[in-house]
Amino acid sequence: MKQTILYSWHENHGARLIEFGGWLMPVQYTGIIEEYWTVRKASGLFDICHMGEITVVGNRAEEYLQSVMANDVSGLGIGHCLYSPLCYPDGGIVDDLIIYKQAADRFLLVVNASNIDKDLQWLATYQENFKVQVKNISAGTAFVSLQGPESRKLLQKNADIDLDLLDYFSFQPARLRSIPVIISRTGYTGELGYEIFHFSSNGDQSQALKLWQDLIDLGAAPCGLGARDLLRLEMKYPLYGNDIDQSTNPLEAGLGWAVDLDKKDFIGKKALEQVKTQGLKRKLVGLTLTGRQVPRHNFLIFNQVGREIGKVTSGSFSPALNAGIALGYVDVAEAAIGNGVLVEIRGNKHPGQIVKTPFVPSHVKD
Repeated sequence: MKQTILYSWHENHGARLIEFGGWLMPVQYTGIIEEYWTVRKASGLFDICHMGEITVVGNRAEEYLQSVMANDVSGLGIGHCLYSPLCYPDGGIVDDLIIYKQAADRFLLVVNASNIDKDLQWLATYQENFKVQVKNISAGTAFVSLQGPESRKLLQKNADIDLDLLDYFSFQPARLRSIPVIISRTGYTGELGYEIFHFSSNGDQSQALKLWQDLIDLGAAPCGLGARDLLRLEMKYPLYGNDIDQSTNPLEAGLGWAVDLDKKDFIGKKALEQVKTQGLKRKLVGLTLTGRQVPRHNFLIFNQVGREIGKVTSGSFSPALNAGIALGYVDVAEAAIGNGVLVEIRGNKHPGQIVKTPFVPSHVKD
C-alpha cells in the first residue's frame, strides 16, 4: 500500500483509512455526511496526493497532445486547464484527465491514481514521433484540494496573488506563506474551490505538511474520500473504474462536450465518428429513487414493465435531495428524462426516475 506525505497526519488525527487505487487514504474523519455539508456550506480540505502528475515537454508538445487527446488542445492558453478523455483506437477510455499549459513547450497532466503506469505506457507509445519528453513527477508532487463557498476567502489570507482574478479552469504560480505553489481553480465537488500543487525536486515534502497544517489552522476542515465521492456523484462527475473505463466511450458517457471531432485527427477519432453516425446504444444517466433506498455499483436497472435495461455504475444517498441517487448506463431508448425505472436492491425492485443532471446546482463559477 502506498502512503501520501500526509499519511501520518491523517493517522494521528483519527481518520478512518481505506485502500483506494493502491493507496491508503482517509475515507472520513468526523463522518461522511458532516464533511459533505462542510464542503457545501464552508470549506473542506482533501489530500489528493495520490493523483498522478505527468509532464510533457518539447517543441512539439502541443502537437503531440493534440494527436492523443480527444479534446482540442490547440486553443488552450498558457495558465489555463482543459479536461479531456484519453482514448484507445476503438474509442474506449484510457483515462480522463486535466491538461495544464505551463508554457508553449511544457504541459502538466493530472491523471487518476490507479492509471498512472498505464497512462505513462500509453503516452510513451507515441512520444518518439514528436520528440517530446514524458515524465512521471508524481513522487515529487504534493497535491491538496480546498473546496467550498468559503475557500476563496480562507485561501486569500495566505496567498500572494489576487484570487478574485483567477478564473475557473485557470491556474497561476503563487506563494502561500512563502511556500511556492501552483494554485488552480479546479475541483471535483461542484463548489467554488482550488487545487494546490507543491513541487519538490529533491524529494523533501516537509513544506507540503506545513502547507496542509496552515490551511487547517486557517479554518479548513479535513475531509475524506467518502465526502468527495458523494459530492462528485451529485455533479455527475465520472469516476474512472466505475462510470467510465476502456469498455465505455466518451459519447455514451455524456462527455461529448470534451471530444472535438472537428480536429484533424486523434487516437480514437474514427471509432467515435462511427459511434456518432450509427447512434448510441446506451447512455449514462442520472436517476433518483423513491424513498431512502440506496442504489449501489452493479445493481440492475429495469424499465417499468420489468425488462432489464442497464446497471448502476455509482450510487449513494444524497443529503441534499434526501433520496438515493445513482448513475448508470441504460438502453438509449429508455434514457429520456422523466422515464420511470426500477432498481433491484437485495432481490426487490424499487421505483425511481431518470432525472436531469447534475442532481444539485453547480457553484464552480461563483
